[in-house]
Amino acid sequence: MTSFDSGQVVEARTQSIANSLALPCTGDKVYIAEDTAAAIALLDRWPEPVRPFVIGACSNLILPERIVQPCLQLGSQDVVFETIDSQNVRVRADAGLLWDSLVERCVGQGLRGLENLSWIPGTVGAAPVQNIGAYGVELSDVLEEVLVYDFEHASTRCMSLQECHFAYRDSIFKQQAGRFVILTVTLRLSLQRPFNLEYGEIRVLAEQERLSVGMVRDKVIQVRQAKLPDPGRIPNVGSFFKNPVVPLAQAQSLLEHFPGMIQYPLPGDQVKLAAGWLIDQAGWKGTRLARAGVHERQALVLTNLGKATQKDILELAEAIRRSIRERYDIELEIEPGIVAG
Repeated sequence: MTSFDSGQVVEARTQSIANSLALPCTGDKVYIAEDTAAAIALLDRWPEPVRPFVIGACSNLILPERIVQPCLQLGSQDVVFETIDSQNVRVRADAGLLWDSLVERCVGQGLRGLENLSWIPGTVGAAPVQNIGAYGVELSDVLEEVLVYDFEHASTRCMSLQECHFAYRDSIFKQQAGRFVILTVTLRLSLQRPFNLEYGEIRVLAEQERLSVGMVRDKVIQVRQAKLPDPGRIPNVGSFFKNPVVPLAQAQSLLEHFPGMIQYPLPGDQVKLAAGWLIDQAGWKGTRLARAGVHERQALVLTNLGKATQKDILELAEAIRRSIRERYDIELEIEPGIVAG
């Protein structure tokens, strides 16, 4: 039990940890901080010998049946809008808020920048870890700073965009897992920012004469719902594997052997391949292994078919990775985090 000067008491408790894969998971010691001030006070006097595992929506994690490491859950969900000038607004959101709730509120204010990131599961605090992205937009495109508790320096501090070391589905928060607890995220959004309509099915919106940010959000949600199963009905963590990036020469060789392979040119003679296409063409769509399966409509999605455990999911993932390695000589990387027991 930990007491703050304010008299507030935070007591660790054992509880089940909900997650979008519906894997059975219990946290032995879970601390819940109801607001940011309480979280900072708790972290300043962290009572455990090891750093906490931070619980959000657990929508991008593969959890074990038991987490022995102490857990921290952030409950604050405040959002503050600050006008910068006639066209730009600074938005500061607490880590405990669901990401799509933030997008919905910003779009409701007519603010542009997050609409392509609609309907991505998880919390605001989890968004910088993966540098979430969709339809040609990444969080790093609009992020200004992140307020964190840094265990290495035992203090709270703001980290700039540059300090976050963002890359494709990567950041310092992922590279140095456990060092930081993300408390708030600050974004810079605009009333006039040009829409990004260059990706996939949302390109059709470019034909609209009078296009609103709400229309873009609605289209993105429509497309995502058609492609990805609702975790509330079919337990999953969305895209399970990263799209691999290979040298141009290797991509050209692959295209010769596998005509029709989906490829996206990148700067520096690099090419991004579609992991879903690779898995689909290797015959995995709709297959199952024990209590885990590959979704029948989306090869990138692994699902819990009922009472699956972390072991079941990872065994299926490894079978797919081995198959892709043997067929294409490509190493697939798992996108969600794997939490040790």
